[in-house]
Amino acid sequence: MTALPQAVRCLSLDTAAVTLSAALAERGVDTVLLKGAGLARRLGQERHRVYTDVDLLVAPASFDRAQAALADLGCRSALPEGRPDHRSHWYERPWLLPGPLPLTVDLHRGFHGVGDPDALWALLSASAERIALAGGTLAVPDEAGAALLVALHAAAPGLSDRPRADLSRAVEVFPAETWRTAADLAERTGAVASFALGLRLTPAGAALAATLALPGHRSAARWLRAHRASPGAVALAQLAELPTVRGRLRHLGPRLFPTSASMRHASPLARRGRAGLLLAHLSRLARNAGRLPATLGEVREARRRNRG
Repeated sequence: MTALPQAVRCLSLDTAAVTLSAALAERGVDTVLLKGAGLARRLGQERHRVYTDVDLLVAPASFDRAQAALADLGCRSALPEGRPDHRSHWYERPWLLPGPLPLTVDLHRGFHGVGDPDALWALLSASAERIALAGGTLAVPDEAGAALLVALHAAAPGLSDRPRADLSRAVEVFPAETWRTAADLAERTGAVASFALGLRLTPAGAALAATLALPGHRSAARWLRAHRASPGAVALAQLAELPTVRGRLRHLGPRLFPTSASMRHASPLARRGRAGLLLAHLSRLARNAGRLPATLGEVREARRRNRG
């Protein structure tokens, strides 16, 4: 993607963020822009940072009302029909915006690694600062809130290199006092484990974590996610960490046998009637079985690293 299309896309996302935030406010739903232009300004990267979607945080109690408002505004859910399956993070839901460009807004009611989403909303919204953007204004996290989110995102980067690069930049530009406040926010939102793990992904961040006396990590599943392991390895590690048989069965069931809606959403073969759906399930099971030796190897490596 060349510079001009990138700039056009980011401007379109900024406009969408301002428009959606205002529209939701009219319906009684307050929002905070988690990343995008707000984070770019915090990191001193406003002129050259590229982002691909809009991340809006709302109060957990307002999540359903916000989704209904997005639907009324012409947005479409990007997830399969029906209840989201295990692959859809419980704390966010992607929506496709109407218009000529394929733009997405991720509606959040929490964030990765946060144990108390209500506290997250209360703290981030109370300290949020409004910035001018795309002819309007919207709320963004203050510097400590941004530091918390950067570290948490580094602990669950998906397939992107960006979260770790953001962490390196944030450790460089945010003062020690900001990180102490961010550590307090992590404590108050039940996010210390992921916050500490995220910081330790870079040498400078690891030194900062030691200065802040953050605890070490003992979760193989968290380590695997932070190091971009395969979804199967993360799922197996999570399975081993669940304390009850019932919990393990509830965890394993939808991963072995996703809902029909999820299968049809992900696989063209599954959309070809009942026979196609059955074949898609069998093909998926065969692929997962073939990957099992490598998956087990990833889990063993994570356990070895955590013992170290």
